[in-house]
Amino acid sequence: MPKTSEEYTKLYHYTTWKGLLGILRTQSLWATHYKFLNDYSEIIFFKEKLVSLIQPHVRNVYEKVIKYKPEIEKKINEKGGVGYVVQHDTEVVVDAQYRATGDEIYILSFCGEHEDANINNNGLLSQWRGYGAGGGCAIVFDTKKIEDLLELEAKSFEYSTGHISDVIYSDNDQKFKEELSDHLEIIAEDVTKIFDHRNINKQPERPQLKSYTNFVNCITRYKHYGFKEENEVRVVALPTVINKQYLNFAKANGITPKPEKERKFRKINAIHIPYIDLFSSIEIDLPIEKIIIGPHREKESRASALRVMLRQKDIDVTCSEIPFVG
Repeated sequence: MPKTSEEYTKLYHYTTWKGLLGILRTQSLWATHYKFLNDYSEIIFFKEKLVSLIQPHVRNVYEKVIKYKPEIEKKINEKGGVGYVVQHDTEVVVDAQYRATGDEIYILSFCGEHEDANINNNGLLSQWRGYGAGGGCAIVFDTKKIEDLLELEAKSFEYSTGHISDVIYSDNDQKFKEELSDHLEIIAEDVTKIFDHRNINKQPERPQLKSYTNFVNCITRYKHYGFKEENEVRVVALPTVINKQYLNFAKANGITPKPEKERKFRKINAIHIPYIDLFSSIEIDLPIEKIIIGPHREKESRASALRVMLRQKDIDVTCSEIPFVG
């Protein structure tokens, strides 16, 4: 799979005027806990599809069990038959994979560069509507430099996994097959190992599984087609919890843990929303190339003020020509 920067040289991050000022002041971007994003099906949307894709592999294992251990068939029938047992056990395994993430997945969203130059120059109307109250802004980043910052972030703090990738929408079967098939094969191999271990081999040691990162890639990239206009590219980060269990593991394996990423909270409508700061360092400047001031009655004056604020930086400031008043 090609790097994101090979697909999109620029990334667009839409935010409010207040959000823009905060990003410029702190030189950091917020990745929000997935349960507090605007898509209530986020992450779990892939669950049903994953179960259906894994089921044939689980069924194959049980058919082998019945072939080599006929006495097992009676137990399976007592539980409702092969079809029921396969469905149930597949769901159990998938649930276990979801729990293995620790339920701490943080997402930072961008829009990928568009084929239409007018959209790149003026932004998406749907995004301006979303950030229209008080006026919004689109910050344009150099994708390759964002990738470089993510490598530095991973070296500085303890993460179990993460990636920057474009989203695969649920109506794009071709992209799904091209980019997730290899991940799904590895997941299926692990599931087969689990059921072989339990039902056939009965080996004293648990099988070595390798599909954790593949699983995270799948559940965090698959999204409902209703959001496809956004052409989303996202940073996904799973910060490690440095608890006693992890410290014991690190000690046993000769690992020196990096610092744990601080979880922060912002309050919106009496709800405390968890997030993490990415790239926050006095030594780092975000790779901002351009800022588009969204439709607003005072967009020109805002642009003028921003040019003064950024006078020592090589950042272009423009105004969207979309005649939306909010």
